[in-house]
Amino acid sequence: MDLSHIFLEFVAEHSRDPILEFSDQGILQQANRATWQLFGWSEGDEIRLRDLRLYTDEQQLLTLSFLQQQPRKISKPIVVSYMPIRTDKPLLFRLSIERSGSRSSPVYFLMLTPPPGDEVDIEDYQLAEEKFYKAFHLSPDAISITRLSDGLVLEVNQGFVQLTGYSREELIGRTSTEVNFWSDPRQREQMKVQLQSEGECVMEAKFRIKGGELAEGHIRARVISIRGETCLISVVRDLREQKAAQRAQRESENRLQVINQATNDAIWDWDMETAEVWRSDGMQRIFGYTPEEVGNDLGWWEQLIHQDDRERVMERLQHFIQLGGGNWFDKYRFIRKDGSYAYVYDKGHIITNGQGKPVRMIGGMVDITDRVLAEESLLIRNRQIAEYSFFNSHKVRGPLSRLLGLTTILQLEETGEEEKKKLLAKIRITAEELDDMIRDITKMFY
Repeated sequence: MDLSHIFLEFVAEHSRDPILEFSDQGILQQANRATWQLFGWSEGDEIRLRDLRLYTDEQQLLTLSFLQQQPRKISKPIVVSYMPIRTDKPLLFRLSIERSGSRSSPVYFLMLTPPPGDEVDIEDYQLAEEKFYKAFHLSPDAISITRLSDGLVLEVNQGFVQLTGYSREELIGRTSTEVNFWSDPRQREQMKVQLQSEGECVMEAKFRIKGGELAEGHIRARVISIRGETCLISVVRDLREQKAAQRAQRESENRLQVINQATNDAIWDWDMETAEVWRSDGMQRIFGYTPEEVGNDLGWWEQLIHQDDRERVMERLQHFIQLGGGNWFDKYRFIRKDGSYAYVYDKGHIITNGQGKPVRMIGGMVDITDRVLAEESLLIRNRQIAEYSFFNSHKVRGPLSRLLGLTTILQLEETGEEEKKKLLAKIRITAEELDDMIRDITKMFY
């Protein structure tokens, strides 16, 4: 007889729960002491499965065919009732079934676990069992049952297996210290102290999964009693994706804050799914609107566009959105808080989801009033210069023509010395007249 068989016999004999072994014919092969005490059998009696007088929740007698129909892994708990002799009150048990041996000659092991209290209705108990099974085994969260004193793992669900990367066999029977589950063992001691004083604990902690990677989780734990042993049921929710999203959001907000402080533009962020618009402090620096005065929807901005530009701007924006991407831009007049209008250059970029649907648009408004006014002023000045030049060209032609005529006469051979002196005086007067005109024209530019 090997050691494992001796160990199993020892466990069965000292268990407070009835444990039975039946052959493929439904005949009792062996049972522990708790079984004989419960059913009151005498040694030498041939006991068959039907002699147990166990009934399922559907009031069907537990038979060999019932066992044969059960899968190796039971999908939900089985609650059975037993009616002792000389009493009208049934006893309730949770039935665990294990099939072993070959297919042609199977052996069935049964264990009857009583509910925690005596005053339990079979329907209520069955409902509670099913609820617990669904909450424990089907929950996406990681759930474990451990011994409070040393952290010995008694049971885990599939969510715990998926979270930690360990198989169920690698966890059950080992302590959290052996698995090196806690990144900081002081956190477990902190939880233990709180559980001992308050009976429950809620905290966030870092723990190691298989391979040594650190993970963050939200832990909710409660003290429970299992056969007189103080245990702990813990629900761990994986926070890695949430924490990563929070970190990404903080980084994005920090970058946006830096951009907001480093630029004079009025940055805006339009969430098309919620219809909310966030606008930076530039709205106050550029246009004078305080954060309390800035609306968080598109309509607030639309109403502040100059009425002569509004329809054109909105039509172009909607057409751009319908196209589904790229960069939108437009120029328009936008009313400041003091009632004056600013010329703005507005540009935005659309962000789409996986299906290509526009879900967000980010952009900025730039005040180009000074540039527009400068351009308009330059156009006006150029027009004035052109008009002045055209007007003065006629004024210049008169003296210039006289000057040319006088120089022509001066060059004639028959012109005497006295007449030359008179011509030179006239030439000087005409040149001075031209010089005054050139000075007037120069003043237009300097």
